[in-house]
Amino acid sequence: MKNVLLVSCLAICLSACSTLKNVLIEPTALETVNAIKSILNNSASKAIGTLQTLKQGEDALPDELKPVLQTLKKLGLEDQIDDIQKAVTTASEVAANESEGIMKDAIKEVKFKDAVAIVTGGEDAATSVLKEIMYTTVKKRYSEKMDAELNKHDVIKYWPMATSAYNLFAKDDVEDDLSDFVSERAVDALFLGMANQEKILRGDYTKLGDAVVTKVFDYYTKNK
Repeated sequence: MKNVLLVSCLAICLSACSTLKNVLIEPTALETVNAIKSILNNSASKAIGTLQTLKQGEDALPDELKPVLQTLKKLGLEDQIDDIQKAVTTASEVAANESEGIMKDAIKEVKFKDAVAIVTGGEDAATSVLKEIMYTTVKKRYSEKMDAELNKHDVIKYWPMATSAYNLFAKDDVEDDLSDFVSERAVDALFLGMANQEKILRGDYTKLGDAVVTKVFDYYTKNK
């Protein structure tokens, strides 16, 4: 009889231990925010790496820039076209190399009001919130990097001339600030890339090997 009771008690204890192991502990507010920031940092890093691979040399020029350069050609400024292409390409590469630092600073600065809603939100919820709050700041910092590089070349003065001529006939006007023009398109591409990477990371967040991310996403995805 004692043996039966002992076996029964042991079975109950083992069952209880197994149940406890499967109980998910609710993450703290800080852990939830840190998990979001980890997802964003990884998304930014992967997106920047992909963009740098795809956009090299003259391919780094925004498509919208090319018809404006053709306008310069019609004005007889072919030499200036080459100068602008080289200057924009060089400036874009320099700014792109600092993109990760710019995004990390933005992620560090942002305050998430409802971290849980972001974790349980859509497939790119974190990127969307970051873009909404920090887009202007990120674009400004990127534009400053572009300015610093473009001002090393004597091409800035030709851009307003080209855009003025182009805008006379174009359906959509082009900005006469070259740094803003290139920066806006670069930052748009960066956030789009981040959104795509966030979607991938959410699909298999355990691959990050981040215990906090796993704890947070396990808890909120399995307790919906």
